[in-house]
Amino acid sequence: MEPYLRILSNIVVYFSMFLPFLYLKGFTINGRAYRLFTFYLMFIGLLQYAQIHVTTVWGMENIFLSHFYFIGQFILLTLFFYELLQKKWIYFLMGVSLVVIAIQYVLHPDLFPVYNKFGIFFTHIILVALALLYLYKSMGERSIFQLISVGIVLYFTSTSIIFYSGNMVFNPEISQEVMELIMNINSVLYFAFQILIFVEWWKIHSIQVRNS
Repeated sequence: MEPYLRILSNIVVYFSMFLPFLYLKGFTINGRAYRLFTFYLMFIGLLQYAQIHVTTVWGMENIFLSHFYFIGQFILLTLFFYELLQKKWIYFLMGVSLVVIAIQYVLHPDLFPVYNKFGIFFTHIILVALALLYLYKSMGERSIFQLISVGIVLYFTSTSIIFYSGNMVFNPEISQEVMELIMNINSVLYFAFQILIFVEWWKIHSIQVRNS
């Protein structure tokens, strides 16, 4: 099982770099929500590359990149859901949330070498709520981005629990087997999310081909 999970982890990394190129194919002909989600995929792909570069070339821990990851992800996906829901209070919610996180970093600068458990959990729960709101709004309709919203609900709910206890991975008393198990579970969940993102792109692309 271990070799297969290692292969899956590599697939997840390179799939993250491949998905933006798929979505770029319809970048100019689709709406603002599509373009914002494409920017999100590009951002994730670049961070995955940065993580590899930092660990393999610089020989450093890449945990500090997690702060850029969850904040950038929160901003881009919140803007994405604003385009889908068209509710002005989403901008207000995003602004207040970013202020709360900024205050947290000012008060606790020691967060940078570790996972920000509160920040990840806080932003994930907001994104899950927005995804659920969009699914409710589009219930009974054949709307785009429903699969992506389902993926966000499933993946972010699960990983918010994992990352909320993420600092235990760096506890020297925790065994290597437990650490690898946590990372492998996250890889499996994210791969399922990536599959939903790919299927969503395939649906959009197929509709455009039929209508062309």
